[in-house]
Amino acid sequence: MAVWRERLTEFGDCLQVGMLVCVASVPVVTAAPAFAAGCSVVRRWRDGDYPPLLPFFRDEFRRQLRGGILFTLLALVAGLVVVTDFLAVRAGAPGSGALSVVLAVVASFLAVVVLRTCAVVSTCDGWVAAVRSAVRVGLRSSVLLVAAVVTAGVLVWMQPLMVFLVAGPLALAAVGANR
Repeated sequence: MAVWRERLTEFGDCLQVGMLVCVASVPVVTAAPAFAAGCSVVRRWRDGDYPPLLPFFRDEFRRQLRGGILFTLLALVAGLVVVTDFLAVRAGAPGSGALSVVLAVVASFLAVVVLRTCAVVSTCDGWVAAVRSAVRVGLRSSVLLVAAVVTAGVLVWMQPLMVFLVAGPLALAAVGANR
């Protein structure tokens, strides 16, 4: 019975991290630093350390703001390019079958790199080093991260209010996939 309560408490804490990430991401340019702070909290939990959630998240968020805003802007631009290409393919561009597959792979790679970068930035020397580390990924953990993103997307599609919570489990998946 005690294990069940402990796991439920961990799940609740994970959802709290998701809410903190969501609130800190309200100005869209702070999404990557917020997610990086959430990943730092989850990493500390994984290592057996349980700092006070709100002060640790706040301090880590402030620390990640320096390079994180530029990283968020670059990730948003790359995502916008991929979405624009998807819309062009849907409009009937020539070779749409092959381009759809290529764009799906590019979108998956972009999602994995962004999530991994946010997950490792607190252990690297800045955002550029984190991107370099995130690009060198294993296939198995990348597939697991893509599955986590797809699952989060389906949850939000089925219940839009889940958008406030899914960042916590995604942070857990990103940290776990880097292990």
